[in-house]
Amino acid sequence: MKCVIIGGIAAGLSAASQIKRQSPEAEVVVLEKSGDVSYAACGMPYNLFFRDKPVEKLYALPLETIRSERGVDYRLYQEVTRIDAEGKEVEVTDLQSGKSYSESYDFLVYATGNKAIRLDYPGFDDRDVFYFRTLEDTRRAKEFLYQNPPAKVLLVGAGYTNLEVADVLTNLKLTPVIIEKAPVILPSFCEEVREKVVAKALEKGIELFTGVDVEEKAGRQVKTSAGTFEADMVVVAAGARPNTALFAAAGGELGVAGAVKVDRYLRTNLDGVFSGGDCAEHYVRQLGLNSYFPLGPAANKQGRVIGHNICNPDRMTEFWGIDQTAVFKFFDYTIATTGLSERQLQTLNKNVVKVVVDGPTRGEFPGGGTIRIVLLCEKGSGLLLGAQMIGEDVVAKRLDVLATAIYKKMTVFEIAELDLSYSPPYAPVWDPILVAANVAVKKV
Repeated sequence: MKCVIIGGIAAGLSAASQIKRQSPEAEVVVLEKSGDVSYAACGMPYNLFFRDKPVEKLYALPLETIRSERGVDYRLYQEVTRIDAEGKEVEVTDLQSGKSYSESYDFLVYATGNKAIRLDYPGFDDRDVFYFRTLEDTRRAKEFLYQNPPAKVLLVGAGYTNLEVADVLTNLKLTPVIIEKAPVILPSFCEEVREKVVAKALEKGIELFTGVDVEEKAGRQVKTSAGTFEADMVVVAAGARPNTALFAAAGGELGVAGAVKVDRYLRTNLDGVFSGGDCAEHYVRQLGLNSYFPLGPAANKQGRVIGHNICNPDRMTEFWGIDQTAVFKFFDYTIATTGLSERQLQTLNKNVVKVVVDGPTRGEFPGGGTIRIVLLCEKGSGLLLGAQMIGEDVVAKRLDVLATAIYKKMTVFEIAELDLSYSPPYAPVWDPILVAANVAVKKV
């Protein structure tokens, strides 16, 4: 059995590793267009802070370990230019030598990830404009940041990435300005969470403008509908699109958000071709259908499922899906979400009760902070549909409790009875989760 994998960052390497684990005799070829092996992309903003820490520290595994210990034929600088789905063959160009060759396959894994949405305006291909999507983007931005220390930095886009970049830049004694095209930042979060993020930005001296259309960049001048901004460095993180052109050209069917359409086994409409990661759809359990929610954990899980299904065609396993759990840091705040968002629930016309509770993260003990918990639950049944948190100290792990509750389809009546740990250094005697659940019990 020969498996060819296009893209070796997250889903690709996970699939390759699983195939070799279950079928050591299989020939597994990974064709990676970049010069980097699988890496933790979510760590890229924070690597900017450490001048002398190479971006290669974000690698999941050294290249030689992948090749020698895992037995994967992992090839860098290999661009697949065509998929012959009928002939089960791909055409490849070695970007270093310029030579082209063909590679046959029994199974193909399409794991090309996504690509940054680029601004098609004058000046946005200047050397002082950076798109923060790949490890190479991080190298370029980091080199520029330390070799040409900017006086003013403009961040285009106010999603997770640029908020994290703003945090890092502020700690480097730079004060960025953020502009966002949408009328609000973080649209998947409740207003009760967004307002605290905006307040924190203002507290740190960061100017934040929403509803802004970019027009052009001329030197240090970035012209927008909100006026002209001066910038020595521009970081664009305006979202990403699934990288699916190669797949579509081969007759592949696309689905939600232009991502590769997959079934629950992560098979595509092309014979012997599977897909996963940031280029593919993601099954959302609560919705009972596919969506697009590109994050590293889902990509790695999909890759593992693909590897298993390739090795076990007679006993495939379904990708168990996601619950849209995500978290990011913004200064001393942790902002987290799981389950369905308020906006999604409004679209679904669900009869929802929303509970917002503020409280301390610890008992009578030095340190700690405050936390705001938002619960979205079904009127009557009390079924937990979604949850969001923002605060200092222990937030992410509390969010994980509610992510587990959503996975197990728990109600706020059941959550209120959870035997959560208590000790003043870690939690109040009534944990904020229990407080929020008890308030919800009274309202549903």
